[in-house]
Amino acid sequence: MKKKRIYCDHNATTPVLPEVQKVYVKGLKIYGNPSSLYYEGRVAKEMIECARESFSAHIGCERDRVLFCSSGTEANNQVLRHLIEEKVMGQKPVHLLISAIEHSSIDVTARVLARYGIDYDVVPVDEKGCIDIEAYRAMFTPHTRLVSMMMANNEIGTIQSIKKLAEIAHKKGALFHTDAVQALGKCEIDVEDLGVDFMSFSAHKIYAPKGVGALYFKNEKTLTQLLSGGHHEHSLRASTENVPGIMAFEAAIKAIDVPNYQAVTGALVKQFKEGLESFSQVRFNTDISCSLSNTLSVSIEGCDGHALAMNCDLAGINVSTGSACSVGSIEASHVLKAIGVSDELNKSTLRFSFGLSNTSEEIAVLVEQLNIIMKRML
Repeated sequence: MKKKRIYCDHNATTPVLPEVQKVYVKGLKIYGNPSSLYYEGRVAKEMIECARESFSAHIGCERDRVLFCSSGTEANNQVLRHLIEEKVMGQKPVHLLISAIEHSSIDVTARVLARYGIDYDVVPVDEKGCIDIEAYRAMFTPHTRLVSMMMANNEIGTIQSIKKLAEIAHKKGALFHTDAVQALGKCEIDVEDLGVDFMSFSAHKIYAPKGVGALYFKNEKTLTQLLSGGHHEHSLRASTENVPGIMAFEAAIKAIDVPNYQAVTGALVKQFKEGLESFSQVRFNTDISCSLSNTLSVSIEGCDGHALAMNCDLAGINVSTGSACSVGSIEASHVLKAIGVSDELNKSTLRFSFGLSNTSEEIAVLVEQLNIIMKRML
């Protein structure tokens, strides 16, 4: 009998829930183009609008403030790349602020914008990964048009004080965007209360299929089409919508139970952390007092992170390194660098992110197997 593997990488992607799979399969039978006037097209359009209604209700906004797209990365790009139009059409300096621990879809895009003459600065964080508020206040310029800071970090799990950060940005005359891809389903979200201008989401982080994302926007005048063509999605995102994917996204949204999620995954992380605390080589990069309930970043002194991940794979454990793996080498994580982790420990890091399918029994096996692997490698 094939040994059951232990999946510890829910921040990378999640298994699709059985009930969400059923909705997706149902959606495959709804083949009409949502832009068509005949019956099949109207049915497809109705499915999209029902999903938009459910999604907007979940995040606390009007339904016409949500557009569906292909991913969180696309949503992030659409917000940031609007600055190119501001720069070109306004013929004025444009400045962007991002944090030191952003996802690559923000970090790399900021560097792309710099090629268009858009200035940007990187706001530092403390050893927990929290924004340095005083440094943040001091980094605004008269030309700061946008701030982009993630709600919850994908590597170490740190949750930012988004409401406070947005208030500061608005007082300085800038708009505020947050990448909430990791926060959806794990934290309570109310865009009106948080006061953000934009918020990005992704379906495959909440037990739905890949290929669907969403973007909340407060004012369509502050957003430009990323994809040009037709008048889909409030004329803000040309391309025929992914009807089955959007329907599945809605089903996953309806299944969200944040208190239960936090209770289940929080207990697993607590058990896992306590199980590792007796190992002298282990260092924790996640402060569980201000992080996602499911995430724990762990560095193991004297062990190569890539080799650790490969040994875990052989032991039936799915886990990511804390660094971005490339062929034949490991690039140090900019997130871990930002919180002061040394290069040596940086490359000795694993990120564990648990989900609703994990069990206490699996955590016990995980601790046992890590102990065996560490003894073999040290």
